[in-house]
Amino acid sequence: MTGFRWVFPRLLASCLLLCGRTPALAESYHVIICGSGGGEPFAEQFEDWGQRLRAVLIEQLGKTGENVYLLTESGHDADAVSSVEETEKVFQRVGRNISKADDGFVYLVGHGSFRRNVAKLNVPGEDLTADQLDDWLRRWAARQVVVINTASTSGVFVNVLSGKGRIICTSTSSAEERNATRFMGFFISALEEGSADQNRDERISVLEICRQAGALTDAWYANQGYLATEHPLIDDNGDKKGSRVTDMRSPEMDGKIADQFYLLDVRVPKGTSPALVDAYQAAIASVEALVKNKADLDAKRYLEELEGQLLKAARLNRKIHDGEPQMPD
Repeated sequence: MTGFRWVFPRLLASCLLLCGRTPALAESYHVIICGSGGGEPFAEQFEDWGQRLRAVLIEQLGKTGENVYLLTESGHDADAVSSVEETEKVFQRVGRNISKADDGFVYLVGHGSFRRNVAKLNVPGEDLTADQLDDWLRRWAARQVVVINTASTSGVFVNVLSGKGRIICTSTSSAEERNATRFMGFFISALEEGSADQNRDERISVLEICRQAGALTDAWYANQGYLATEHPLIDDNGDKKGSRVTDMRSPEMDGKIADQFYLLDVRVPKGTSPALVDAYQAAIASVEALVKNKADLDAKRYLEELEGQLLKAARLNRKIHDGEPQMPD
C-alpha cells in the first residue's frame, strides 16, 4: 500500500490515455475572430495568434479541421475576412451543424472598445458588438458555449454574454483596461508547450488553461517591471460579474463549471457506448473528488479508497480500449 501512494498519479494518467486520437463522442466547433490591428505591429501579431491557435487546436488538441474557422483582417490563409457580415455567415454555418450534444468555442483577438455603453471588438468595417455576438450564440443549439475574449476592454463582454450554459473568459476586468493585451499570446503558448495541463491528467479544462494564461500574463508584467494593465476574468455561474482567474479562493466564486469542462478531454474510439463513456468519466471524477478531500480522511482509508476507485476506472478504461460495446457487469 505504501508503494501505491507514489504510483497513483501515473496510474490515473494512464487511465486517461485511451487508444488512438479519435475525437470524443461530442463534436466541438471553434470560431477564431482576429480583429483589426490598426497597423503594425498589431495587425501582424493578431493574424499570427489566429494562425497559431488554429494550428494548436487541430494538430495538438485533435479538433476536426473542418470545424475550426479562422477569420482575420486580411483574410489571407483564413476562412474569411473578420467583418461583421462574413463573421455572421460563419456563425450561421456552424448553427446549421451544431447539435444539442455539441460544444461551441469562440475566440476574440484584437482591440476592443466601450463607448456609449456598447462593448465592441474592432473588426474591418463596422465593429462587432457584444450584443450581436450574444444574438448569434443564442441561435446555436449547443450543450455548452465558451467565449474567450482576449481583446482590450473585454471585461464588459461578461455583462452581456454571461448566462446559463456559457463560460466567458476575458483578458481584462473592466472597460478601463484599454491597453493592448498579451493574454492570448500566453494562452496559445501554454497549449503549444503543454503547461496548460497543470495536474498532468492529460486533459485541459477551460479553467485550467485560463488560469495558466493568466499566471503567465501576470509574470510577464512583473518581470518587465510594468504595472499590469490586464486582469483576466472568468464567469460560468451566469451572474454577469466574473471572478479573477488567478484569485478564486471563495467557494461562491465562478469556476466550478469551467473546472469540469474541457478544451482537451478524454478521447474514445468511435462507436463506444455513451453509457460506458459516462461511467468511465464518473469514475475519474470520483478519483479526483477523493484526491481533493484527502485531508478529511486518515491515510490508510484514503489509500484504500483511492486504490478501489482507480481499479474501477482502469477496468472501464480496458472495456473502452478493447472495444466493448456494452457496460460492464
